[in-house]
Amino acid sequence: MASMSMDKNFEELCYSCRTGDIDNLDRLISTGVNLNGVDKFDNSPLFLASLCGHEEVVKLLLQRGAVCDRDRFEGARCIYGALNEAIKETLLSYDISKAVDVKQSFATHVSSIYNEESFLSRDISFRAPNGQLFTAHRFLLCARSEVLAEKMTNEWAKIEIVPIEVHSDIFEIFLKFLYLIPILHQIEPGQYEELIKLSSDLSIELLPEFLDKARHIADPTKKSRLMSDYQYKFTEIARNQLLLFVNNCIFSSAVDVAEDEQQTTSLMNCPAYPDIQLSVKNRNGTTRVYPCHLAILNRAKYFKVMFTNNFKEKLTYVKAKDLSGHNNGVATQLTLPNCEFEVAEIILRYLYADSTDISWMYAVDVLLLADILLEDRLKTITSTIITQSKEFIQEHNVFDVLYLSWEIGVERLEQFAAKFIAMHLQELYKDPEIEKAILLSSERISLRQETDTIELVDDIRYYLLRKYSFEPDDVELFQNQDDLEYLKEVGYLEYRKDMEMLESILTDLELDV
Repeated sequence: MASMSMDKNFEELCYSCRTGDIDNLDRLISTGVNLNGVDKFDNSPLFLASLCGHEEVVKLLLQRGAVCDRDRFEGARCIYGALNEAIKETLLSYDISKAVDVKQSFATHVSSIYNEESFLSRDISFRAPNGQLFTAHRFLLCARSEVLAEKMTNEWAKIEIVPIEVHSDIFEIFLKFLYLIPILHQIEPGQYEELIKLSSDLSIELLPEFLDKARHIADPTKKSRLMSDYQYKFTEIARNQLLLFVNNCIFSSAVDVAEDEQQTTSLMNCPAYPDIQLSVKNRNGTTRVYPCHLAILNRAKYFKVMFTNNFKEKLTYVKAKDLSGHNNGVATQLTLPNCEFEVAEIILRYLYADSTDISWMYAVDVLLLADILLEDRLKTITSTIITQSKEFIQEHNVFDVLYLSWEIGVERLEQFAAKFIAMHLQELYKDPEIEKAILLSSERISLRQETDTIELVDDIRYYLLRKYSFEPDDVELFQNQDDLEYLKEVGYLEYRKDMEMLESILTDLELDV
């Protein structure tokens, strides 16, 4: 079943590359689909995007790990098949030896917390033989390595500074690797042996395999290709590891608190190694507390502003007991806006592991919460899921979708609603909601003049042309055509019927547009 799902995702990815749907492409890439596969016609996603002239899609594919090797047939096809010079230049100039997705918020954010010192609390340090000190986050190390997680639970449980026997330059490379900093191209030949031993001892998935291959390759082009292939794999492994950590350590450690309970439970000593507790209340009045991390919550702009500007009024300090029932001082707690626990957990999976597995049933609530958290990318991805879900539009009124798009400012949803209205205009013509929607759209124009266009009306007119596969020039020609059979055959009579319905609505509203 999983492979069928991945095949379907790959087909959809190829379609998005042909049409230039960068939002849907972003969503599909987050599912782990193979960017370097080929479709039944032997076309790679990168080739399709290049051939169809979608420069931004080409850039995103390259940043996410798609390989354009000019020394191979597929790479040469991409370059010579590129629709324009800008795409060709992008493909020729892209340095695959340093391939890293600077726009992928997950990898970029994890890398950023390595150097962030201001407020993202690190809770473990390592002292190298030369005395150099490295600080890190226990939770991230636990997520990235089962061996490190076991050491944290046992021999390092009460140690703040761990002495290590590894050379400082080797340990620094290793630590940066765990934080997803692109350092593969910086490894010197003399460092491979020690890094292979260290990564093998700590069971770091695929890293020993990569290092063993890389040390036997002298050709820079071949080594660059290898780095590009593995860099993407390493990011996907990290995403899956953090997703497991969220499910197994954060969600499994969360506790429910009754509405009238005055004293909550401290989770600060649970297996997640949290530095803050996130409190959420659902519609039944039950509060659930999740052990979380400032370093990850900081990925959402709302939390980043809160933490960096020291908005202490948003934080609460609760008297708490530990899991064994003993008093444990106070715990720092942050409250998320009221929502169902499933919605809160979708948000946490996204922040921690870039998971975009969002059910259409929770999509509206996720959109609203993402809007509060100022997470525009999550809003875009969720709106993409909505527009591709047949179940969603069967259960929700299209006008509610339109009003939601205006409320949270998602153009994709607005276009989806306008297209749906155009495609079903003859069914919706008598629905009073369509007049209300057009009137509200007209009121959204600041200082609207009597003959100004109305955005919703313009969009409906555009999608009516699309509905019948017409261009504006076609309509002018049809207007001067007397052959009714021909006009019926090409669909113009149905198009005119739709347009007359729209004009009738505008006349009833006394709107001249």
